[in-house]
Amino acid sequence: MNFRLDLNVIDAQEHESRFALVLHNLSESNIETWQLTFSVSRFVIPTSVSHGTLKQVGSLCTYETGQPLNTNDHLYVEFSHGTKPFSLHDEGIGDACLLVTTASGIQAIPVETTPINLGSQTPERIPLSLPEAKIINLIPQPKALVVGQGQFAFSDDTCVACESEDAKPAALWLIEELSTQLRQDVALNKNAHIRLQRNNTLRPSQYRLSVKQNQVIISASDQAGFTHGVSTLLQLLPVNASHRHYARFSIPCVEIEDHPRFAYRGMMLDCARHFHPVRRVKDLINQLARFKFNYFHWHLTDDEGWRIQIDAFPELTEIGAWRGPFETIEPQYSALSKIHGGFYTKKDIRDVIAYAACRGITVIPEIDIPGHSRAAIKSLPHLLTEDADTSVYRSIQNFTDNILNPGIEGTYTFLESVLDEVCELFPGPYVHVGADEVPENVWTGSPSCQALMKEKGYVDNKELQGHLLRHTEKYLKAKGKQMLGWEEVVFGDKVSKDTLIFAWINERSGLECIRNGYNTVLQPGQETYLDMAQDFSADEPGTDWANKITLEKAYHYEPLSHTNATQNDFEKVKGIQCALWCETIHTQSRFEYMIFPRLLAIAEVCWSAKEQRDWADFQARLCGQLKYLDRLGINYRR
Repeated sequence: MNFRLDLNVIDAQEHESRFALVLHNLSESNIETWQLTFSVSRFVIPTSVSHGTLKQVGSLCTYETGQPLNTNDHLYVEFSHGTKPFSLHDEGIGDACLLVTTASGIQAIPVETTPINLGSQTPERIPLSLPEAKIINLIPQPKALVVGQGQFAFSDDTCVACESEDAKPAALWLIEELSTQLRQDVALNKNAHIRLQRNNTLRPSQYRLSVKQNQVIISASDQAGFTHGVSTLLQLLPVNASHRHYARFSIPCVEIEDHPRFAYRGMMLDCARHFHPVRRVKDLINQLARFKFNYFHWHLTDDEGWRIQIDAFPELTEIGAWRGPFETIEPQYSALSKIHGGFYTKKDIRDVIAYAACRGITVIPEIDIPGHSRAAIKSLPHLLTEDADTSVYRSIQNFTDNILNPGIEGTYTFLESVLDEVCELFPGPYVHVGADEVPENVWTGSPSCQALMKEKGYVDNKELQGHLLRHTEKYLKAKGKQMLGWEEVVFGDKVSKDTLIFAWINERSGLECIRNGYNTVLQPGQETYLDMAQDFSADEPGTDWANKITLEKAYHYEPLSHTNATQNDFEKVKGIQCALWCETIHTQSRFEYMIFPRLLAIAEVCWSAKEQRDWADFQARLCGQLKYLDRLGINYRR
C-alpha cells in the first residue's frame, strides 16, 4: 500500500496510557485535502490530542490537520486512552483509511496498519499440548459408559428406523450425517439395524444408546433425548475410515446412559458487529448440536448493524444493515474503506430455524433495546428521534445517539411492529430484548421523557428503562412469548419475575438477580466469553477486558463456586451460556479459532456433573475430537 499507519505506546500508567500515531506517505504524490479514519478499541480523550482535530463515533476516529502530507513525509500525533495498559496487539488499530478530496470527489484509500508497539515484552504463545487420545473420546462425558466386545459395522445397505414421531427430527439429522460420511444415500426403513425407539420410563432429555454387533438402538422419551443419543452416536463414528472399507467403518459396542446437568445449554453469536453468512451460522449450529448444546442465541441487532428483515420497516435493512465511508452508518472495526454488511431474509431465518430444530436446538432472537439501537435510530430518524431532546451522554462503545426514547410514541410503534414480525417468524417460546449498557444522563434533556417521569411519579431514569421494558414484556406475553434479558433488564424494578435473566457482568450480579427472585442463565464474561484471548502472548487474537480465558480456565468453570450461593440459590440457575462477540471477528478463520476448542470445554461444563469432570481425562478425549475438527478443516487454536 502507499500509506502506512503505526501505533506506539509511549507511556503506560495504571488508568491512562499515551500513544503516538504515525502516518507515512509512501506514495509518489502529495495529498492536500485529506482526513485519516482509523478504528480503535477504546475512547480517545478529546483533550489529550497533541494537535489537529479528532472526532470519534463508536470505534471510528476521524483525524485532520488542515495541512498537506507530502510524499515520503509523515504525520506524528499523540493522544491518550483512559484505560489499563494494553497487552494484546488486537487492542491497537483495527483498520485505517484515508479520505482524500480530489477534483472528482472524495476517494477512500486503504491504509496499511502495523501491529501496535506495546513498548514491553509479553510471553511467547503456548501451544496446545495434549496426551494421547483414548479409544472412545466422547464430549461431553456421559454419565455411564460400558464398553462391550466387538463392533457394529456399517454396510452399503445401512438405513435407519424411526419408531416415534418425537424421534423423527433426530433420525433425519442422523441420516444426513451418515449419508455424508458413507457417501451414499441412507434412508428411513422400518427393518433397519439402527433404530430410534420410544421408552417412556426415561425422563425428559435422557437417552440410552445400545450398540451391539448386529444393531444400534437409541431410546428416549422425548425429542431432546433422541437428539442427544444421535449426537453421541455421531461422535462414535470413525474419523478417517473410508466408506469403501466397511470393515473399518464401524463403531465399538457400548452401553451408554446419559442426561444433562443443566436444562439450558446455550451459545450466543453476535452477527451485528460483523455479519456472518447463513452457511457459517448453520455450520456452528451443527457443531453445537454435536456437543449437546440446545439453545442458539442470535444477536441480530446492535449499534453497528441491523440484520433481520422487517417488512414494516424496509429501511432497517436498506440503511441499517450496511456501513461504509459514504453510508448513513459510519464504518466500524474493519473494512473502513468499503461497505460492510448484510442481513438475513425471512427465508434465511426460517431455513436456519428448521436446520436447528432438526438438531434439537431452539433459536432465540435478540432485538437489543433500549440501548444498542443506533442502527435502528439512524434508519428511522423520523420515528425514533425527538428534535427537542438535548441529552448528552456517551455509551460504553462511544456512541452519543444510540438509545431509544421511552417518552415518544414512535418508539412503541417501532417496537410493536418489529416484535409482531419477530414473534411470527420464530416459533420458540423466547425473545431476548438485551436491555444492557444504557448510559448515565440519557433522557435528562428529553421533554417527553421528563413529562413521562412526572406523570408516573418516577424519580430515576432507570425507571424510564423499566417502563419501556415492562411494556415490552406485556406485549410479548400477550403473544405467548417469555422475555429474556441481560441483568440490567431489572433496572427500574418494573419487569416481572417471569423474565429470565442472563448474567454477563459477573457472577455476583447474577446471584443478586437470583436472590431477588429471578431465574437466571449464567454467562459471565470472565468465564464464558469466547472473544476473550486464549493465552497471555500479545500475538494472541481477541480482547481481555473481562479476562484471558485459556482452555483450562474454560474447562474449570464451576457456576457460583466463588460465591456464597446456597443450594436454594443454585436451583434458580437454569443453565450456562457462552458467547462470541464479534467486534474483531470478521473472517471464517478467526471465527473458528476463537470458538474451538474452548466450545468443547464449555459443553462439558454445561452437561456433565461437577464430580464427573476430570481435566486430564478431558484433554485425552479432546485429542481424539481434534481429529474430527481436522477432517472438517476447522481452524482451532493449536
